[in-house]
Amino acid sequence: MNTNKLQPILESFTYPAYHEIPDVGLYLDQVVKYINSYLQDFPEMQITGSMVSNYVKQKLISSPHKKTYSRDQIAGLIFIATAKTVLSMDHIRMCLSSVDQFDSYEHAYEAFRSMLHEVLSSLMDASHHIVCAATSSPVSQALENIVITVAHKMYLERYFEEYRQEMEENEKKDDSQS
Repeated sequence: MNTNKLQPILESFTYPAYHEIPDVGLYLDQVVKYINSYLQDFPEMQITGSMVSNYVKQKLISSPHKKTYSRDQIAGLIFIATAKTVLSMDHIRMCLSSVDQFDSYEHAYEAFRSMLHEVLSSLMDASHHIVCAATSSPVSQALENIVITVAHKMYLERYFEEYRQEMEENEKKDDSQS
C-alpha cells in the first residue's frame, strides 16, 4: 500500500484554533458547513443538521440562542464529530461533562486539538517506520492498525466504566452529606 497518499492528508489535517472559530453566532446550516469543511477527507466524521439537532435534544450541547450557535457550542460539535466515530453518545456525554476540569471551554478544546495533531503526527512517523520495514506487507500493516485500534477501544470501554462508577460513588457521597 502506498502511504504516500495518506501522509499529506493526515499531516495537513487540523481543526481551527479556538479563537479562529466564529463567535458571531452561526445558524445550523452554517455550523454544519463550517465543521464539514474541515472533514472533507473524512466523510465518516461529517455531521448533518439532523445530527446537530439530536445532540441538542440529547443535551450534549446547549440549545442555540436565537437559532445561532456560539464558539463554545461549535467547539463542542467539533469534538462530537470526531469522537462519535469511536465513542458512544453516553461516553461523549461523560467527556463533555468533564470540560469543567479545565480552566475554560477554550482550554479543553485546545487540549483536544493539540493532542489530536500530535497523535496524527506520531502515527505518520510510526507508519513510515512500518512501511520501511522489509517484511511489512499491506495486510500486516492493516492488521497492526486494527489491533491498535481495538486495543485502544477496549481500554476506553473499561476506562469509561470506571469513570461512571466513580461519578456514581461521588454522587452517593454528596447525597449522604446533604
